[in-house]
Amino acid sequence: MIYDFKSLEDLRSFLTYAIEYALDKDLATANQVNLEFVERGFYFLGRKSVLNLLCVMLSDHLVNDSHEPLEVYSTIPTYDPAYSEIFLNSLIVNPERCTHIVFNHFFDGSLHESSRQGKSVSLNFISVTQRGFNLNLWTTTSDLGQPFLLLKGKLLLMFDSQIDGTPLLIPIAHKNYLNLFYNSLMNKDIRKISYNRSEAIAFFEENRPAVTALFNQGIDTVFNFTSIGYLLREEEINSLPGSEKIGNWAWLLFQHIMNKGTEFYVSLAAMERFAATGKAVVPFIGAYSFPAEQRAPYMQRFNQYLMEEDSFSRIRLLDSHLSNMAILCAGNFCLIYAVDDEYALERVHIFDRDKVSLSLEKMIKDNKLVDFKFSSELWSTYQESLLSNV
Repeated sequence: MIYDFKSLEDLRSFLTYAIEYALDKDLATANQVNLEFVERGFYFLGRKSVLNLLCVMLSDHLVNDSHEPLEVYSTIPTYDPAYSEIFLNSLIVNPERCTHIVFNHFFDGSLHESSRQGKSVSLNFISVTQRGFNLNLWTTTSDLGQPFLLLKGKLLLMFDSQIDGTPLLIPIAHKNYLNLFYNSLMNKDIRKISYNRSEAIAFFEENRPAVTALFNQGIDTVFNFTSIGYLLREEEINSLPGSEKIGNWAWLLFQHIMNKGTEFYVSLAAMERFAATGKAVVPFIGAYSFPAEQRAPYMQRFNQYLMEEDSFSRIRLLDSHLSNMAILCAGNFCLIYAVDDEYALERVHIFDRDKVSLSLEKMIKDNKLVDFKFSSELWSTYQESLLSNV
């Protein structure tokens, strides 16, 4: 864990907390005191102490437990007024160390442009979190009490605030209570809406009629904040390692999207990343790589779907900070596919459409996503620019 020190005094304060934490831990070990079973409680009060100890304790587990899987469960109040400065100024770094972590986040099922709307999640939260963790989202209609961050079997951090808004952090390491808390949590009215690669493949194989019906119904709208390989040929998809079980599904999905009048929203950043990297993503399979001289011809495959000028009306270019995700809307559902920068950590999160579409519409309406009208001239200009840079 790191955070942005605003002064030398902030750094000194952090080092003091870190050294005291390490000394207390070493002293307890030397005297054979098992801190995981103590029943005496303690807490940290105030922005500085909460921020410092949060970073110290999480760093301790991220570093010293990196050899074993770590399950994290959270209703962490990212945008709570008492904690917004703390969480917005801190960051978990070194993503390769976090591949062993499964991050489970509980929320009320709704998605907004930011997480300031109560217990919802945001597109930015999904995008950022997926880049460093295996992220599972859980919806719940239950009251899960005060916000918490649980490192299963290791540590529970309870968050609260005083009447004047002062943040309060209560760490609990008592093993029996941690087990009791976890069992109580999993017995609540909760539902996982996230699927990893193996779970998605199993779903496709076990629900072929339902998946086929979804394809026949059609994907009516897609939002692309990463370079999804809609234009890939069937043989290109099948050449990727791991395509044996799901390659045919990916090909059928892409064909339905390209040929069924789907409305496209594409971020400029995603197009620029493809021009720079040549990576075309196939969900749950990997990324097909194009060398520099083949990137423009790949983009030109899109021309066959734009034979008539009216076809351009279904294309919109977006200027957005979002990345590493694509949103597919079909019927009553929205599928949010999110992946990390190495195409290794990936999930599809299945939302009820009415929980997502209003947020996307509001972002466009409020110019949070800048909407450009697509045209043949713009497309030709972009391709010429791409050709000139390869």
